[in-house]
Amino acid sequence: MFFKTPNFWFSPPNSLLRCLLKPLSAIYSAVSHMNYEKQYKYKSPVAKTIAVGAITAGGSGKTVVVSSLCGILKAHRKKVAVLSRGYGRRSDYGIKNIIKVDRAIHSPEQVGDEPMLLAQVADVFVNEDRSMGAQFAEATGIYDFFLLDDGIAQKDIKPDLKFVVIDSLQGFGNGEILPLGPNRFNFERIKHDINAAIILTHQKAIDLSLLEAQIPDSVPIIHGRIQQNFYHINDNNNFIAFCGIGYPPKFFASLSEKLSLVDTISFPDHYPYTEDDALSLIDRAKFLGARLITTEKDLVRIPLRFHHLIDVVPVYVIWNDVSQIAAYLELAVNKETAP
Repeated sequence: MFFKTPNFWFSPPNSLLRCLLKPLSAIYSAVSHMNYEKQYKYKSPVAKTIAVGAITAGGSGKTVVVSSLCGILKAHRKKVAVLSRGYGRRSDYGIKNIIKVDRAIHSPEQVGDEPMLLAQVADVFVNEDRSMGAQFAEATGIYDFFLLDDGIAQKDIKPDLKFVVIDSLQGFGNGEILPLGPNRFNFERIKHDINAAIILTHQKAIDLSLLEAQIPDSVPIIHGRIQQNFYHINDNNNFIAFCGIGYPPKFFASLSEKLSLVDTISFPDHYPYTEDDALSLIDRAKFLGARLITTEKDLVRIPLRFHHLIDVVPVYVIWNDVSQIAAYLELAVNKETAP
């Protein structure tokens, strides 16, 4: 279940990899697009549903976009719930059970790390089948909006809007389909179904023209910037950065612009840290005379008693034009074509 992103996903694959994996990519592509064309199980009769997903597997910034959309909607006095499949939670906690996340009593092992984070900004319902989660949420109260974190591929609940999130540093990797590359879909084949592509940039300015050229002409582009909060961090320290996310080099590169990194350690995506892992990291930090630093998503997966020894970098989205996002959210209410 937990794996590290292969380096070859972000460089041209050699002839051996291409020979071995290209046939598997063709099978994966055929199956994923066949599944994509299936009928949805459920359409909410009350709540408007927004799916936030990605073409690539892991690390694109979907969760921070969902969090930002929740904030915008709540600022307009809308009642919002996030529907999640709870990726990474342990099956012995009843993976088919419907859970309304309570940060005071639940853990990432029970509900997943992303639901734990998103429960800070909205009600979150976790179930393997999000159509069941939606109906459970509707039975508990009236919601104006449902948001689906990583909601492009599944056919549980029909969205009113679909956003594809693209990280400017990742792009579409080497352009290949899983497992030869990081992409779950050929964008051209699903472009008819996407309302907009959200491109997230970082502190360092980069030329987006090559990336934008890979986005189908019919898909509008929304721009946002990932902002990291360093205000509470003493930058006189040396740091060991560690994380278990979809694309660790992005996190390490962003920190190196602001802080002195003496070591970087990557774990598999959604990795469930044990006490031994935490103690090993702490020993490494003591040996190098450094502080540990990680992401919010990683911190929730680390035993609570070690949190005071680890710095964390919160992230949020600054939209280039927040009125553009607001227009799409208004579209979800009034429906049907993009602005």
